[in-house]
Amino acid sequence: MSLQEQLSEDMKASMKAKDSATLSTLRLLLSALKNKKIDVQHELSDTEIQDVIKTQVKQLKDSIVSFEAGGRSDMVANANAEISVLAKYLPAQMSDEELSTLVQNAIAQTGVTSKADIGKVMGVAVKASQGRADGARVREAVMQLLPVCLLTGVCLSQPVLAAIPLTAENLGVNASSMELALRIFRVLILWLGIPAISLILTGGFRYMIASSRDREHQESWGLIMQGFFATMIVAGLFAVSTVVLQQL
Repeated sequence: MSLQEQLSEDMKASMKAKDSATLSTLRLLLSALKNKKIDVQHELSDTEIQDVIKTQVKQLKDSIVSFEAGGRSDMVANANAEISVLAKYLPAQMSDEELSTLVQNAIAQTGVTSKADIGKVMGVAVKASQGRADGARVREAVMQLLPVCLLTGVCLSQPVLAAIPLTAENLGVNASSMELALRIFRVLILWLGIPAISLILTGGFRYMIASSRDREHQESWGLIMQGFFATMIVAGLFAVSTVVLQQL
């Protein structure tokens, strides 16, 4: 059964059940699909129908922001109810962990070397997501992971890491305990990043006020380099622990 047929059947079922909320939502959707069909002048594929549904969901989410700002809790509830109806006809959304793995694979596949290549990664990642993650989520994940991968090269080595049997069973530890330990480790690593960044900032400030005194310039530059390498180590450890955590 095509998605168009499924929508028609569900609308008939909602009419029989006197489910006015679902019925009104599906009527609006079918009307939008009819207009889309007129525009493209051919029968809509399931993918095209889902694109229309995604557009409607986005419009509803934008409306919710306005309703919340205006204190219209009733309208917020109605919009959320419509989104729930429409979401049934969209692919199940990826979890954050699945999306993170997908983006890392996209970075490794494209072999990008700078943040200027984000468009290449986005193209591969959005296509690989197959509609299970909207563009905004994909872009946010790429923006978070790309700098780390470029600094550490972790994404390039991910196939090697994935081939290593790092399951809790193979390591002889309890899975939940290992996951908890890794999550705590990642938090501690992030805290260690604070003094590393502080070194860079302190060194930069001292460098700017050191005038032309060579000794102070050298000392300041030394602080900057220490902070830079410490930051790279922190980023590398955090990325590796994230990859290991995803394999548990």
